[in-house]
Amino acid sequence: MSLRILHTADNHIGISFAQYPDLVRDRLLEERFSALERLVATANQRDAHFLVVAGDLFDKQTVTKGQIERAVGILAKFQGEHVLVLAGNHDYHEGAENKLWRWFRNACEGTCVLPLTDPTTKEFEGDDFRVRFYACPCPSKHSKEHTIGWVADTDKESEVIHVGIAHGNVEGLGLDADQRYFNMSEEDMRGAGVHTWLLGHIHVPAPAPGTTGRPLYFMPGIHTPDSVKCSHPGHAWWIELGADGSCRHEQLTSGGVRFVRLRRSLENAAEIENLRVACESFDAPNTVLDLQLTGRLKEDELSELNQLLDGMKSRFLHLTREQDIAQVLDAAGIARRFPDGTLPNKLLLGLLADESNAGDAHLALDIIETLHS
Repeated sequence: MSLRILHTADNHIGISFAQYPDLVRDRLLEERFSALERLVATANQRDAHFLVVAGDLFDKQTVTKGQIERAVGILAKFQGEHVLVLAGNHDYHEGAENKLWRWFRNACEGTCVLPLTDPTTKEFEGDDFRVRFYACPCPSKHSKEHTIGWVADTDKESEVIHVGIAHGNVEGLGLDADQRYFNMSEEDMRGAGVHTWLLGHIHVPAPAPGTTGRPLYFMPGIHTPDSVKCSHPGHAWWIELGADGSCRHEQLTSGGVRFVRLRRSLENAAEIENLRVACESFDAPNTVLDLQLTGRLKEDELSELNQLLDGMKSRFLHLTREQDIAQVLDAAGIARRFPDGTLPNKLLLGLLADESNAGDAHLALDIIETLHS
């Protein structure tokens, strides 16, 4: 007999992706909804009692009414008891006149989707569970104070499963040097007296894979990546809680795109080939690839690299590269520039032959090309 929950957070629907071309941007915008649909389908397949969104379903207060209604329409397809949607620090709820949440409530009418915009408890009872959720929403984008303090002061029946839902930084998990993001400590969470916490805010999942027992808190991380800062494929948590304190949890993968930043220092043809193999290992049509390339290559190797990258560009969802590669001067490169027997040819070959001062040939070439330009 256990309570079954699918836990997600930080979906950030409405993020702009303005830095990308229109076709790429459209795909990334659509992925926010597609990943949410996948989560609802998984929750239904697994017969979840609740789907919990622990804040930042939306990226900003100015999300459109159409985006809100579409998100609610997806969540409303959940076949369990309820979808519980907490106000996070991006989609915070500062009062009754909040337009985002007014539109959200209107869209939720007659559905299983419940907005959690005020500090409150929600208690539910099913055939095989009794649960009380403690909703701790964000009233603003920033705060030096967390929102979970009141939970410790509530009475808690032993036969009920007690679950906190909050949004903010966790000391030791995320960085919050200025104490701006509702910072919580593990001591704060333990003192609340609940079975576990379902959190949002940090885009890195916790607990670590392989963790057993009943974690103090769960952080799903973003449901599908939104930038190269997100190195994982997008996650959610499947959680089964028993009133006896038992817990089984499983990390689910929900993202359909990947953002990859690949750094390589290239010194020869073999390393170019290694780069090609690495790039071919990605699911190119669903990958935004950012290449950061440095090193030194001969002229023909640099040409080979540029041909490789130009050919890859059309295969990836999006490919950008930052390239700081010095060209190594060799005899073949000199001969292509200056015919045999000419003064520049003889000068450069002579300088190149002096291995202890090979850089002098590059300097001389720069001077010669400047004089001829």
